[in-house]
Amino acid sequence: MKIYFLSYWFPYPPDNGSRIRVFNFIKALSVEHEVYLTTFLQDDSDPGNVETLSRFCKVVSLHSPKPPQKSSRSYLGLFSKRPRSVVDNFDPDIYDAIQKTILKINPDVIVVSMVDIAEYITFGNSDVPSILIDHNCEFGVIQRKAEFATSLLAKLRYEMSWRKYARWEASILREFDKVVMPTKEDSLKMEQFSPGVRNIHVIPNAADTDHFDPSKWSPDDNILVYNGALSYSANLDSVLYYKEKIYPYLRKIYPNIKLLVTGRYDNVNIDLISDCPGIKLTGFVEDIRDILYGSQVCIVPLRQGGGMRLKIPEAMAAGVPVVSTSMGAEGLKCVHEKHLLIADTPDEFITAIKRLMDDKSLADTLRRNARQLIEEKYSWKTNAGLFVELVESVARNNGVNS
Repeated sequence: MKIYFLSYWFPYPPDNGSRIRVFNFIKALSVEHEVYLTTFLQDDSDPGNVETLSRFCKVVSLHSPKPPQKSSRSYLGLFSKRPRSVVDNFDPDIYDAIQKTILKINPDVIVVSMVDIAEYITFGNSDVPSILIDHNCEFGVIQRKAEFATSLLAKLRYEMSWRKYARWEASILREFDKVVMPTKEDSLKMEQFSPGVRNIHVIPNAADTDHFDPSKWSPDDNILVYNGALSYSANLDSVLYYKEKIYPYLRKIYPNIKLLVTGRYDNVNIDLISDCPGIKLTGFVEDIRDILYGSQVCIVPLRQGGGMRLKIPEAMAAGVPVVSTSMGAEGLKCVHEKHLLIADTPDEFITAIKRLMDDKSLADTLRRNARQLIEEKYSWKTNAGLFVELVESVARNNGVNS
C-alpha cells in the first residue's frame, strides 16, 4: 500500500515530542508499506538527515515555511474565518507542489501531521482517504493561555483567538476519515466544543522500551532533570515556575540542588533563568539517557500546553522517579503514589521532591511500577502498531487492499 505522509515537523533527529511521534509512526508504517514523505524544515533541521530517513521512507520534497510577515493577507486574516496564522502561512506554491506530488504518487491513503498544514490536503484530494495526526487540541492550548493572561487586553485577545481557532479546527477535523489525538482529554475537549466531530481515535505517546534500561539508574545527589526544550513556551513557563516558586525553598533544604534542563533554547530570552545558580541549561543533547540515569527525580511542573508529553514516558522507561502536575501527566493512566507523585501547588511540589530524594524505598517502588506501566501501555512497539492498524482499516473501508 502506498501512503503519502505530509508532516510539518522534519522528523529526524526525533528530538521533540512531535518529531518522536511522527518518526515512530513512519518507522512502523514502513515495515509493510511504501511511505512517501513531504516535510517542512525548521531552523534546526539538517537536510542531510534525509539519508537516515530514507531507510524508512522516500522523501519526495522538503519545504521551508514562510517567515512571519506583516502583509495585507496577514491583516485580512483578522477578518477571516480561518486563524490569522493559517491565512498568513499558507503558501500557494507549496500547495501546487503537494498536489502535483499526490497526482504522481497516486497514494492509497494520505496522512497529515499537524492541523496547521491540513489545508494543503483538505482543499483537494477528497477522493483519497485521509488521516490527520492532531498532536493536541490546538485551541485548548490557546484557551489555557487565556487563563494565565495577566492583562485584560491579553485575556480578551486569547479568548477571541481560541474560539475562532476552535471553530476552524473542528471544521478541518470533519474533512478527514480519522483524526488521531494523543489523549482522551484532547478528544473530549474537541467533541464537547463541536459535538459533530465523531471521528477521533486516541493513540497515546510512548517510549522506546528497548532504548532505555532502568537498571542503569545511578543518580547523583541533588540532581533533578526537566527534559524539555525552552523554545516551546510551555516548557519555558515550567522552568520559570520552578525557579520562582519551588527552587528558593528547596535550596534551603538542599543547598547544592541543581536542575538540568535539556533541549534547545535557540532564540529564547533566558535572562530570567541564566542568573539562577540552581538551574543548568544543557542545550540539545543527542542522547538523553545518561542525564536521565544520573538524575534523582524528573520534574514536570507544567501549567500550560496540551497533548501528551513524551518527557514522562521516557523518564519512566529509564527508571527515573517522576513528580508532575496533573496537567503534565495528562494522557497517562498513572496513579498518584503508585507510578509517580502528583503535585499541583508549589508546596506540594517541594514536599514531593523531598520525599523522593529522602526515601529511596518510595523512589524504587514508584520507578518499578512506572516502568511496568510503560511496558504494558506506552511502548512504541504497541502504540505505533495501533496507528498502522488504523491506517490499514481506513484503507480497507475505502476499498483498498492493504
